[in-house]
Amino acid sequence: MMRRILYFSAFVVVLLGIASLLVDWRFWYRWNTLPEDAGEWPASYYQPVAEVPGNPSPFFPSAPAGEQTIDSRALEAAAEWAEAHNSAALLVLHGGVVQLERYWQGIGADSLFTGRAMTRSLLPPLLAIAREEGAISSFDDPIGQYLPEWRDEPEGAITIRELLYNLSGLENAPLAGDPDPNNKNSRLSLGGNFRKAALRFELENTTGEFFALANVNPQLLAAVLESATGEDYEAYLNSRLWARLGAGSAYMFMDRKGGMPAVYCCFRATPHDWLRYGAALLNDGMVAGERIWPEGWVQE
Repeated sequence: MMRRILYFSAFVVVLLGIASLLVDWRFWYRWNTLPEDAGEWPASYYQPVAEVPGNPSPFFPSAPAGEQTIDSRALEAAAEWAEAHNSAALLVLHGGVVQLERYWQGIGADSLFTGRAMTRSLLPPLLAIAREEGAISSFDDPIGQYLPEWRDEPEGAITIRELLYNLSGLENAPLAGDPDPNNKNSRLSLGGNFRKAALRFELENTTGEFFALANVNPQLLAAVLESATGEDYEAYLNSRLWARLGAGSAYMFMDRKGGMPAVYCCFRATPHDWLRYGAALLNDGMVAGERIWPEGWVQE
């Protein structure tokens, strides 16, 4: 009888282990196929994806040779420095005219390039637009107002502003090199449910006082934005920002098909379209004579 109980117990343990693997099979697949190269990952790794189609428009004009408004020696020095420091692309814009455009590592003007941490910079203007539209009443709202999972939890008292300023106080698990598959940032980066993974983070420091550039902060802000607007993040990004920039097709790395995109990393767009966004930031949201986010937001 005892032997049967032991066999049955072992069988149950095996079944539970298999069930755990099946529930988050995407994480285990990504965990075991993560490229060792710290550089640009192959396009095949970013699966599944959601397209952000944009609304392609003509690019900035280029200055004819010898007619740049920045000293050519300075431009060449910048290009030499960029190449020596493992850059993939360098574009210099001045006065609305491209002064220099150089590429390395097989990247070209129309290549999709992963913006890595630049990806999170797309989020703040969307929150400003959502506030202007009335979907968000104030950046001092507690996020528990928008995230029912945290409505009655201490983490729910964190404000939208504190997440924007990276003052959430949430724990900041190691980003890389941790061999533990249960590392919370590993689950946030590679798992099959980014929202659920973000909601696993707990308060570790005093909210509003401790600065930490943590991936969980923008991911939670995106969850707040989706709840506040009732729209998928990638759709809101496209209609309120990307298409209005005149940018072309870009892609977001998704946790699963029909799920949520990563918003702190891995937005794949062309160098040309990254420059469009940089120019919009420089001009505080003015693009082709149209204001696409509230005045003064970049300074704020």
